[in-house]
Amino acid sequence: MSPVSGSRRIFLTPAGCAVVTAALLTLGCGGGGGGSDAVTCTTLSFDRALQTPADGDVYLDQAGSTCSTVDVGVVVSNLSGVFTAGFDITYPTNLLQYSSYTLGPLMLKGPPANPPLVIATQAGGTVQITITRFGPDPDVDAVGSEALIFLRFMRLVPGAGVIDFDTSGTSAVSDSILDENGAMRPASFAPGQGGMVMVP
Repeated sequence: MSPVSGSRRIFLTPAGCAVVTAALLTLGCGGGGGGSDAVTCTTLSFDRALQTPADGDVYLDQAGSTCSTVDVGVVVSNLSGVFTAGFDITYPTNLLQYSSYTLGPLMLKGPPANPPLVIATQAGGTVQITITRFGPDPDVDAVGSEALIFLRFMRLVPGAGVIDFDTSGTSAVSDSILDENGAMRPASFAPGQGGMVMVP
């Protein structure tokens, strides 16, 4: 067969053939930068400080995490007559940004005829939370440990810090739980019932 006019024949030595074959095999195996190596990451974590909650203790515990977020639950231990709750949470603003909340199952018991009200206000390095049910829905009981609310924080930079209740007395929100008649319940928001967050 005669070569096409204007074409050029290329003759390869055995060594040249070996080089071309190796190059083709490399491209065929994804060595040209199109590999599918999985991207790995380390999830954020929150280690609670209170290991053995007593009746009436309100404490923080990890509810979930990803490579970029951590969900912290505000949990009530064995307390009856929960209708309204107010508290504020301090967190390391240099490491985390407050993102959002999800109401926990405790205030949704019944289920209520009227959706509970949640007011979440970010103020400096705190998140101020107020949650209340409405009549005719009655107050609810925390049996064992049940979550009031879940707070989501987003990663900013690596580091470690404390997320805890602000009991300094400078907050506009009183750390308290009230029943449906407005009477104070024996809830404890003592310092040290938060924990340590690790941001990789």
